[in-house]
Amino acid sequence: MNLKIVKKNFVLKYLKSNIRTRGLDKLDTLRKISKVGILAETDLFQTYDFTKNLSTNFGLDTNDFNIILYENSKIIENLGNYLYFSEKDFGMFGKISGKDLKNFVGTEFDLLINYCTHEDVFSEMVCIKSKAKLVAGFKSKTYDNYDISIKIESNKIDTFNEELTKYLQILKVL
Repeated sequence: MNLKIVKKNFVLKYLKSNIRTRGLDKLDTLRKISKVGILAETDLFQTYDFTKNLSTNFGLDTNDFNIILYENSKIIENLGNYLYFSEKDFGMFGKISGKDLKNFVGTEFDLLINYCTHEDVFSEMVCIKSKAKLVAGFKSKTYDNYDISIKIESNKIDTFNEELTKYLQILKVL
């Protein structure tokens, strides 16, 4: 059996057994959003500027956003100064081994936004392991790991951002 398939199956098993659970009492600890983590695929990131749109919607400076890109192909393209991770940054049992990814997961964001497709187990693992206060992403049939799940096609980023902004204003964190 291929080791990559075994690794993916372990991560999938971990995801299913550790679905992110948060109670309503978590709302009491929320504070105004000042630090945002963004998790996106490299293909999407090359065609869409997340920080410009979100900084306008959230009223934050572009320096308040931390971006890490998920590269799911075998060829890592030039990503400039951005951090990235791939399947190689995970150990056999889903343990995070990459230095950049460990630092990203260990950062206490006020909000983590996952723009990756919901079929990807490795980006979902980052969301579960993250120390973010709130996690937002596209609604998925498979996983329910987000505090804010928005049911929109994954290619409609502007609509997703508008809806997310509305929900955050309702929660009074913007």
